[in-house]
Amino acid sequence: MKIYNAAIIGLGPSGLAVNKLIYDNKDKEIIAFENTNIDNRNNFFGFWLTDWMKPFEKLIEKKWNKWVISKSNLEIIHSDKKHPYCVISFKKWKNYCLNTKNNLKIINETVTEYCATENYYKIITNNNKQYFARKIYDSRNNKQRKHEFIQHFYGINITTTNSEFNEDKVKLMHFIEEKNLLHFIYLLPFNKNKALVESTVFSRNVLNEKWYRDKIYKYLENLNIRKFREGSEEKGIIPMFFSQEKPSNDPNIYNIGIRGGACKPSTGYAFSFLIKQIQLIKKSSNNQPKVHNLIERKMDKIFLNYLKNNNENGTSFIKLAENLNGTEFQSFMMGNSSFFTKIKIIKSMPKLPFIKAIFN
Repeated sequence: MKIYNAAIIGLGPSGLAVNKLIYDNKDKEIIAFENTNIDNRNNFFGFWLTDWMKPFEKLIEKKWNKWVISKSNLEIIHSDKKHPYCVISFKKWKNYCLNTKNNLKIINETVTEYCATENYYKIITNNNKQYFARKIYDSRNNKQRKHEFIQHFYGINITTTNSEFNEDKVKLMHFIEEKNLLHFIYLLPFNKNKALVESTVFSRNVLNEKWYRDKIYKYLENLNIRKFREGSEEKGIIPMFFSQEKPSNDPNIYNIGIRGGACKPSTGYAFSFLIKQIQLIKKSSNNQPKVHNLIERKMDKIFLNYLKNNNENGTSFIKLAENLNGTEFQSFMMGNSSFFTKIKIIKSMPKLPFIKAIFN
């Protein structure tokens, strides 16, 4: 009977990070379970460059020192030379994390359960096969929950005939008025002719693909962009609620990724926090270290309560962007804002609805 040093359940960005950051060692034998073909996945992860992401700077595909938050005829431009907005593709991250000295075995099966057996774990898959490992890193998560908000998105990589894009600025959020949901366009210009254009919604339910596509086409038409070629697509769901499992009493079972509370639910930013979590696990004796401090979590909870109980159309985000400079804005989004920035954030919010959200 073969007993692996560790089992990774799910080879998303956090599961891949475990393989690279914790087990990049030729003496380690790791087994990973992934029920999809990760070679077919190649979406982009956005983040601001923080200290914990600097070790991976060589993987960054593009940086922008300026970003835009806008609505109708109002446009706010932020800048921060020390903390640019960056993207890494899943493909680059995957290739980096699989380039290790260890012996990694990937099983294309779904884990249905696992249990402790002596000083290791028995893992059972949907094919009723059994595998054994001394540690478990579990990234399975529930991305949707009844009555809770989710961030869902659908994007298209396009190539235009003419030079249509300002490649020096990211369109971070362009809010579009909708009925009973918050909707914005996210545009990453890789050069003057290539961009990812994404329709993003905060609501309780995922919409059909045609809805997002129609919104993207309408947005491009308003920019007088009519001639373009479509490339790859990307779509996803990020929970806007605290979806983490309780830390296991067993120190050799690790809940990672969204399951381990790494996502910042008020914004939907996840990737850099997933990586931060694995870095913390490597340094800590705690099997589920806190990625976000207590104050950040409390502020997130209040903002999520506000979103659930008010018909937000982007006005609060615009007000926030107006009251913060680029450095303050990115520090808020990356969960490391100062006390004075937090005060400015609180002052930016509509008073009565946020007071009510505190007590919900």
